[in-house]
Amino acid sequence: MKAWANIDIPLKTFTVHLDHDNCPYIIEMKQKTEQGWKKQHGTGGWKQFTSRKEALDIYEISYRGKLALIECGYCK
Repeated sequence: MKAWANIDIPLKTFTVHLDHDNCPYIIEMKQKTEQGWKKQHGTGGWKQFTSRKEALDIYEISYRGKLALIECGYCK
């Protein structure tokens, strides 16, 4: 199952959402490709992953110790 991560640099959070109908936060969510991921690094943004495991792996590699990991209560 695909997953989305809301990477919020100002709030220092990395919130993982699973891509299914129960989560109100990701209804029709799309990554802002026109802005580009590099430009989003200042404030963060939404990023899609192929699975929850991939999202958690990226968190461990790139954001552990910098951002708090949160798993969405609606879709967990």
